[in-house]
Amino acid sequence: VKIWNHKSSQCILHFDLGNAVGDVCWSPYSSTVFAAVTTDGKVYVFDLSQNKREPMCAQKVVKRARLTNAAFNVKDFILIVGDDRGGVHSLKL
Repeated sequence: VKIWNHKSSQCILHFDLGNAVGDVCWSPYSSTVFAAVTTDGKVYVFDLSQNKREPMCAQKVVKRARLTNAAFNVKDFILIVGDDRGGVHSLKL
């Protein structure tokens, strides 16, 4: 995952998650929080105001499926992730 400034040709931050990334989404309630899901079934939540190098949390959600989508709930601290088998998982942050 790379974070870019649109005025620069170099990325600002780079995060190696060790697997292909299925989706990345920014939190609607904090400009420094984003989540990423990977094809090995893990969810990573980063808060750049707390730590710019390591995720705030990382959790394996599925064993035999690839995570493909992620979305934050706009009202509550909940992250919804979907996999390639049609499964939907709700994670309370």
